[in-house]
Amino acid sequence: MKEFDLQMAWKLSVLAGQSLKTVQGDLVEIVFPGYGPSSLGGPDFTFAKIKINDTLWVGSVEIHLRSSQWYAHKHNTDDKYNNVILHVVWDHDAEVNWPEEEVPIPCLQFKDFFSACWFEEVDQRIFSAQRIPCAELMHLASEVVWQSQLDVSLIERVERRVKEVEQLYVDCHWDWDEALHRFLARFMGQKVNNEGMEQLACAIPYRIILKHTASLPDLEALLLGQGGFLQQKNKDDYIKDRSERYDFLCHKYELEKVYNAHLQWQYKGLRPVSFPELRIAQWAYLLHTKGRVMHWALETPVKELLSESHDIGMYWKSHYRIGQVARTPVAMNAQWSRLLLINALIPFRIAYQKNKNNVETSMLVEAYEEIPPEKNSIIKIFESFGHHAVSARDTQAMLELYNNYCNYKKCLSCKIGHVILKKEGLL
Repeated sequence: MKEFDLQMAWKLSVLAGQSLKTVQGDLVEIVFPGYGPSSLGGPDFTFAKIKINDTLWVGSVEIHLRSSQWYAHKHNTDDKYNNVILHVVWDHDAEVNWPEEEVPIPCLQFKDFFSACWFEEVDQRIFSAQRIPCAELMHLASEVVWQSQLDVSLIERVERRVKEVEQLYVDCHWDWDEALHRFLARFMGQKVNNEGMEQLACAIPYRIILKHTASLPDLEALLLGQGGFLQQKNKDDYIKDRSERYDFLCHKYELEKVYNAHLQWQYKGLRPVSFPELRIAQWAYLLHTKGRVMHWALETPVKELLSESHDIGMYWKSHYRIGQVARTPVAMNAQWSRLLLINALIPFRIAYQKNKNNVETSMLVEAYEEIPPEKNSIIKIFESFGHHAVSARDTQAMLELYNNYCNYKKCLSCKIGHVILKKEGLL
C-alpha cells in the first residue's frame, strides 16, 4: 500500500457511515473530508470538517502510513501543520502531539475500520491492465464522465505549463520578452535537452540576441558557440566562419566562453531531426525571421501559426550534426509548427493573459479547439476504445490522462475510476 492510496480512500469517504473512534477513544464523524490532496506542500487535506465527540472542528487533515512519519517528515517543526485537526494513519506506531503542547493530536487508525484487501482488490480485479489500467471496464463510464475527466486533465496540463512560464517570468526579473525567449528554448530542447537549451538561453542576454536578428550567421554563431558546438578539430568553411564570428561577438559583449559544453547534450533515443545542434539552427532561424518574437507569439491568429513554414539555414539542409554531412537531405517535420503552437505559444499566451487580465485558465483554453488532433501511439490507444479526438484540446487532455493518471495507476483520483468502482460495488 502507498500513502497515495490511503489519501484517495480518505477522499472517496470509504469510512462514511461507520462508527469511528480515535486511538485516544474519542468519537469521530467525518462531515467533510476536505479539499486535496494538496500538491503545494503542507497538510494533505484542507478545510475539512470533523466532529470529535460533540465539537465540530474545521481545519486540516494529514495522512501517513505510520504515525511516526509525522516526525520523520519534520511536520513538528513546520507551522503549516499547526492547524491539523485529525491525523489519519494506517498504523499508529507513535504518539504525536501538537507543536509546543503535550496534548496528542486526534489520530484515526484506518485499519481498525477498513480492510487492506480492498486496496488489493481494486488493484488486481479492477485496474490490472498494463497500459490503461481500466481498459476492460472503461465502457462503464458514460461519455459525460469521460469528457468531464478530459476537461480536468486539460486544465491540469495547461496549468503546469503556465506555472513554468510564470516562474521564468520571475526568474527573468519580470521581463516577458526574456521569459518567452527561454520558454521557446525549452521547447526546442524537448524533454531530453530542455534544461541544456534553457541554460544556453540564459548564457546570452536577450538584448544581445535582438541586436543580431538581421544576421542569421551571427545568431547561429552565438547560439552554437555558447552551446559548445564550434570546438571542432576538423573545421569546414561553415564552422570556421561561425567560430570567427563567435570569437568576435564574445569579445564585443564580454561573454564568458564555454568549454566542453557539447558534452552535456543528449542524443540517445532522439531522431536526427531532434538533434540539439539542428534544433539550435531552427531556433536561430526563428529569431532571424521574427525579430522581437513577442508580438508574433501573442498576436498572430492560430490558423496562421498552423500554416507557417519554419525553415532552417542552407548549411543545415544537408547536416543533422555540425561538421557531418547527412546521407539524405534534411527534411523538416511538417508537424513542427503544430507542436510549437501547442506546447509553447499557447501556454505562453495563456500565462501572459492570465497575469495581465487576471483571467482563469479554464477561460483561455479554447485556442486548442482550433488545432487538429495530434497523432501518436497514446492517442491511438484511447481511440481503440471508441474515444476519438476532435481537436488538440482532446489529445492534450488524453496525453495528460495517460501520463499522470493511467501511467501511475492513479485510478482512485480519476472520475472514470470512481464510476467503475461504484458500478463494481467497491464504493
